[in-house]
Amino acid sequence: MHHAPPPPPPPPPSSSGDLPLFPASEKNQSINWHPSSLANPPASRIEDNSKETGGTWGDGCSAATSLADNQDETTLCSSLARHFRTNIDTTHTDIVLIICGFVSGLVDGLSFNAWGSFASMQTGNSVFIALGVSGQPAYPAYLWAKSLIALTVFITSNILFIHVSRVLGPRRRSTLILSFAVQTAALLAAAILVQLGVINPKPEDPRAPIEWMQVLPISLLSFQAGGQIVASRVLGIDEIPTVVLTTLLCDLLVDPKLTEKVNPKRNRRVGAFLALFLGAMTAGGLSKVTEMAASLWFAFGLKFLITAGWFVWKREGRREGKRDVEG
Repeated sequence: MHHAPPPPPPPPPSSSGDLPLFPASEKNQSINWHPSSLANPPASRIEDNSKETGGTWGDGCSAATSLADNQDETTLCSSLARHFRTNIDTTHTDIVLIICGFVSGLVDGLSFNAWGSFASMQTGNSVFIALGVSGQPAYPAYLWAKSLIALTVFITSNILFIHVSRVLGPRRRSTLILSFAVQTAALLAAAILVQLGVINPKPEDPRAPIEWMQVLPISLLSFQAGGQIVASRVLGIDEIPTVVLTTLLCDLLVDPKLTEKVNPKRNRRVGAFLALFLGAMTAGGLSKVTEMAASLWFAFGLKFLITAGWFVWKREGRREGKRDVEG
């Protein structure tokens, strides 16, 4: 007679207590420890999680969109900052300086004809100051004082523009924009003073008492002239000083390559001389047919166009048809 085998012993108690390791309902269920089961959880759980975190997914999309917008703004700002920090290409900047020479002709033609003093050409002012030591000329009185003020402002302007350019970067786009914007503002202020009648719009009577208000436009015009000549040095085109012709003519005639077919320096000097000469002629012609302020408005318009041009001027290292390369 066969006896039934004894029942299996109960599972040992768990270390945490007397409870079995698994619930009774799962005693007879096999447990799948395959790694794929861990990497791919049941679909029902994924669906449940998606339902529970639906709002989180929405917030995530909004955050991603916001991040993209911020990146676009950052990219735009960095591109603009890089654009203004780059040095400009000095190719063809001689054209800008020749235009500045024309502005000097306009300004000095008006200043000397109306107020008996130069704004840009400080050689003439220095002669007037020297003559003033001996009380000459007798008329207009105190001509030396106006010339002294113009020369002092011109020297101060040179010092200021030189040091600011060195601190900010001489050929940096933003530096040139700032320099010419200040020059443009000085011309604008002088034009407004004359246009509004703060300064007598008629040429000065040499025998009349000096009008000290004339010192205001003379100082403004001398200040912007200082910025011009500093720009010519910053751009490395010394043959176009923009405010004086004496050394320019000498350098032109002493050039051993004067008659050669290709000579950029000769061409620049000739262009600068003609520009200043034509500027002074234009100032004289405008004074006959229109108000005194017309020359100042004309000069202001030219300087404004130059200032705007620096915003889009080609940067250093850029080559047409090739990939941009930083200089």
